[in-house]
Amino acid sequence: MAPDPPAPFVRLATLADAAAADLCAALLRSAGIDSRLRGESLGPYRLTIGEMAATEVWVPAAQLEEARAVLDGAVIPGGVEVAAGPEPAEVPEPAWRRWWVVVAVALLALVAWGLLERLL
Repeated sequence: MAPDPPAPFVRLATLADAAAADLCAALLRSAGIDSRLRGESLGPYRLTIGEMAATEVWVPAAQLEEARAVLDGAVIPGGVEVAAGPEPAEVPEPAWRRWWVVVAVALLALVAWGLLERLL
């Protein structure tokens, strides 16, 4: 028997500060709501200037209204920009679509090398 597919996540809020996003995610987890954070300020090369510093908080679509209720009563530094409507998570591109470019470039390089060897 196959396991149930994971619940789709939707964007709940956008915060200007990664620390405030961590606080928001902790509040949601304490209420029993799963949360995920996305943003350039969370990666290995942290960008913390302007809009690139924004961190998004994502929750399961089934728990969106409950999560909004949790944030309505919370005081989070820097303010929270709650999304107007549910925004579905991006579906990742299949891995084979990324590899065909690598294979095509490698084949072109081999053909070019073979042609250069014939000319020289």
